[in-house]
Amino acid sequence: MGNICMNGICVLTEKDHKYETKALYEEVFPDDKGPFSDWYYEDRCSDNIIVCRKENGEAVAMSHLNPFTVGGKNGQTAEIYYIYAVATKKEYRHKGYMTDVLTKSFEILRDKGVPFCFLIPVSESLYRSFGFYTVSKFTFERIQDFSRVVANYDLYIMEDENYVRRARKEDELCENREDGLPKDPNIMVKIISEKSFVKFSGLSEDVNETEMIDWLRNQRIYIAEAV
Repeated sequence: MGNICMNGICVLTEKDHKYETKALYEEVFPDDKGPFSDWYYEDRCSDNIIVCRKENGEAVAMSHLNPFTVGGKNGQTAEIYYIYAVATKKEYRHKGYMTDVLTKSFEILRDKGVPFCFLIPVSESLYRSFGFYTVSKFTFERIQDFSRVVANYDLYIMEDENYVRRARKEDELCENREDGLPKDPNIMVKIISEKSFVKFSGLSEDVNETEMIDWLRNQRIYIAEAV
């Protein structure tokens, strides 16, 4: 995936190039500007993918694809992505740039064989047109004891040393700031690779997308990640 791009859709995988979107991030999400955005671009952007639209070298629309490993009660795991910081510079809205950015994002995830991606929307109706479905409530309170998560949930984000480190720093930075989430946030999911989803879920190969979403809705899902 290339990083040197001045116009059109750009896929940013090198951290130094991802900083090209920081001004847009802080413009659209001003409450995050400062210590939080500094940490986010230094740490979280070390292993994510940013898809952006550029005009004359300036990032004017973007989507961040933040990786996580999801685990299940039967011991299955899969790499999934949180679609985060979907944003368009004010004067470039209503030009289809968000559609272009998300379309490229889904293409990247399909190439990776990702079973599904998720997001926490401010406007659910906006994302339904992109194939997202509401499946669960977002968990505000992070459960510190991972064994409790495994015991009480069917699907959850796996935790390792790096995850725990980031989660603690995120909680510290969010302690005295608004988290930017809606008052009663839901988790929306888009099926990316039906083949990978069947393998992860254990469902039969002849299931359709509606049955996949119903399966997710019947799972006890624990997701407490804001970024």
